[in-house]
Amino acid sequence: MGVKRVMKRSSFVLPGAAFLAAIGIAAPLYAGDAGDAGDAGRAIAAVRALRADSNAAIAAHDAARLRSVYADNYLGIVGTSGELDSGGEATAKSYGDIEFKDATFDRYRRTPDKLQLAGSGKRIAESGHWVGIWRKSDGILRKSGVYLARWIRTEGRWRLRSELFITLGCKGSAACVNQD
Repeated sequence: MGVKRVMKRSSFVLPGAAFLAAIGIAAPLYAGDAGDAGDAGRAIAAVRALRADSNAAIAAHDAARLRSVYADNYLGIVGTSGELDSGGEATAKSYGDIEFKDATFDRYRRTPDKLQLAGSGKRIAESGHWVGIWRKSDGILRKSGVYLARWIRTEGRWRLRSELFITLGCKGSAACVNQD
């Protein structure tokens, strides 16, 4: 099964809060109240470690390792096109079939700026910035932007339920002309 691209951003726009609610991120977030501070700290540390592992899997071009981070019902909004990736299996396969087969693709690196545990302890919101690197013949292309991720606890572990990436810049190659 290939990646299911549901729609392009240009053909369907939701107001900010409605969009976030649609992908399940807009619920109010509270630091703490999900058990003791030690539980919250362990949950945040676990998600930080999973983000580091997902970055390492992408840098290693390892789709199977990357798949382990995604929930089965994962939804991701792609940074430049605004298209929707649907399903953990399909999204990991997309990395294998598209980015990892592109000889110029090097990596994406997501760097968390803030993690917040919901009062229920059932989800973590992660916001941060990202960079993507391609080694093009005319230079190193660097796309960059911001992201918001929703982590959920399922089957005894934290997994990515949804991510929204927004590309804010591209530099280093003539290929950037086609990126905005």
